[in-house]
Amino acid sequence: MATFVAACAPTRPTGDDLGIAARNLAAARAAGAETYAPLELRAAEDHLAQANAASAQQDYDRMTMLAAESAVDSELAAAKSRLGKAREAVESLKQQNADLSRDAARHAEGASLE
Repeated sequence: MATFVAACAPTRPTGDDLGIAARNLAAARAAGAETYAPLELRAAEDHLAQANAASAQQDYDRMTMLAAESAVDSELAAAKSRLGKAREAVESLKQQNADLSRDAARHAEGASLE
């Protein structure tokens, strides 16, 4: 009988699903997801909170699924953040190039007037 009861008890997962999800979430925040991917960051936070709640209820299958969703949401948020920063860098360089072109044109006009 004790063996049957032990077999029916929820089995804690062997992986560190919650830890992975939490680290991915921290990485997304560090990448600037609050600015560049707030919706994805919020989804990651929500899924991690739900995973923690499922763990507390010993619903480990649900916890594993939600932790994985949080990890993926966080990875997406981090990627969108890197993309947003890259786009800003490109725009900044375009602006610098335009400024340099205007300065070069002004200097060329000034040299031709002399």
